[in-house]
Amino acid sequence: MYWFTGDQHFNHENILTKFVFRPFQTVEDMNREIIRRHNERVKPGHTVFHLGDFRMSNQGPNVHELMEMLNGNHVFIAGNHDKRNGLNTPLKYAVIQSYGKTILLCHDPAYALELMSTDPYHLSFDLAFTAHVHEKWKFNEGPMVNVGVDQWDFYPVEARQILKAYKAWKKTEPNR
Repeated sequence: MYWFTGDQHFNHENILTKFVFRPFQTVEDMNREIIRRHNERVKPGHTVFHLGDFRMSNQGPNVHELMEMLNGNHVFIAGNHDKRNGLNTPLKYAVIQSYGKTILLCHDPAYALELMSTDPYHLSFDLAFTAHVHEKWKFNEGPMVNVGVDQWDFYPVEARQILKAYKAWKKTEPNR
């Protein structure tokens, strides 16, 4: 089973009070709750695609400690805050096939639009799963889906659930 998530910002104090205003009292509460919700859905053997900005700050658990706390096999796509967080992931994007769809996975929606417009491998992407924009939108033209935790109640989300929600959104939006 494939799960998608992003923008966890583990250990990031300012995500609570300056940027997104998450509903947690402390960064420890946020870390604990995101881990609990992750493990509630993701089981050992499942694959989890993390679409950037996994961890911030040298305070709190490091990347290896966090990975030990999180169920699943992890694939990390680099986010704009992943340069000095211990991940050093070389993946800027990935392309998968799921439920008959060709899906581009990357952190930044602007980069997704660039890749989708140039389509270097002529894959004809059906959708892009991104993160980066936190609470700003869940679905957007492109076509894109924000899989970041701020849009999915701090849970990872499975491809079937994403596609079903995206299809419902398209029906409610004019000219889609």
